[in-house]
Amino acid sequence: MAIDKTTGRAITFLLGLLLCWHSSGFSQNENARTLFAENKTAILQIRVIDVTSGSKSVIGSGFVINAEGLIATNYHVIQIAASKPEQYRIEYLSAADQTGELQLVDVDVVNDLALVRATDLEAETLPLALAEPPIGVPVFALGNPLDLGLTVVPGTYNGINLSSYHPRVHFTGSLNSGMSGGPTLSESGQVIGINVSTAGNQVSFLVPVTALHKLIAEYQGRAGSVGDMTQRIGQQLLADQEQKFAHMLALDWPTMPLGQAQVIDELKPFVKCWGGSNSSSEKAQFLSADRTCRSEDNIYLSSEFNSGTIEYQFFWLEADKLNALQFYAYYQRLFADFVPGNTADEEDVGDFKCDDQFVIAGNNSAADKRKTKAIFCARAYKDYPQLYDVLFLQGTVDNSRAAFLSHFTLAGVSRENAKAFARKFMGVAKWQ
Repeated sequence: MAIDKTTGRAITFLLGLLLCWHSSGFSQNENARTLFAENKTAILQIRVIDVTSGSKSVIGSGFVINAEGLIATNYHVIQIAASKPEQYRIEYLSAADQTGELQLVDVDVVNDLALVRATDLEAETLPLALAEPPIGVPVFALGNPLDLGLTVVPGTYNGINLSSYHPRVHFTGSLNSGMSGGPTLSESGQVIGINVSTAGNQVSFLVPVTALHKLIAEYQGRAGSVGDMTQRIGQQLLADQEQKFAHMLALDWPTMPLGQAQVIDELKPFVKCWGGSNSSSEKAQFLSADRTCRSEDNIYLSSEFNSGTIEYQFFWLEADKLNALQFYAYYQRLFADFVPGNTADEEDVGDFKCDDQFVIAGNNSAADKRKTKAIFCARAYKDYPQLYDVLFLQGTVDNSRAAFLSHFTLAGVSRENAKAFARKFMGVAKWQ
């Protein structure tokens, strides 16, 4: 069969693409093998051991950052040992099957980082990058996924995620359980991020190396381990919420319509919003439209306790096939079903204490004023003074055929910032 010139050029072009792809894939595999071989002694499995049973309870990863045996990992990897040192100890397992005990010396809970130290470890150290790499370059995550041994995961550096309040690097690659706390390296072998979480489907996140630089500087400036780790965490939580709410309250809050109400739109980079309605349902007994906005980078304190949550929700309801009594019964059930938007255990927080009152809200004219019921609840953090979870709920009560309901949860906030947020929230979100 003869091949014309056009077809020949197309085949040549495709062969060129295949050769480029093969060359690129070969180069990336070579880089992965080289990085693995050159750095495997610096990367450790971090184990939390139950003292009584002598068995592993948690595994993660970590890496050596100086010759004195200082090791970086995630806070969530070692948290249970930090909170219950009488029951758990922290150990490392090296590539050469060497094991030893680790001492927790400092934490940064906001960025999910921890520093631990070994006294008997002989290992290479990993250099920390001083600047971010260009977006789109290949990078390599290393760690111990699923207790399978040290693994290299190639991926792409996509820069800082701009939709997150706490900076996180968007890494296109698969991080799996057990890789938390391990390093992600540039092609030259420098740490550009610390493995922290995944959303699946090749969407993963790293703590930027700048946060680790800051934590190391604080540890070295103190010239010793943190004496009171609970106090240290409390100070970090308090400082983070002060900075966050100062920024948020200074913004002009964007709005959008929901039914006949005005609600708060996305406050970037603090929350993302979603919404829906039942407007297309022929079986619906009432019209319902809702909008929920929520932070995605909340602070891990334990498996049953997270802080830093910001959540607000709005519901617009209109009676259709329901009579006034049926509509009120549904609305009352909805009002009673609200719970705080973060998890907390009774060991961590006290009971909610609530105040409720009827409030006249709306514009200045008498015709636009609405009678609402407002509930403001707070529960104190037991280990971290001056911090509270706050639950706010407000709903109109002066119309038998329509209602507007608003809610917010703030987790780990001071009284002053909670009150300032509530005042601004009530002034912006309202029935028009």
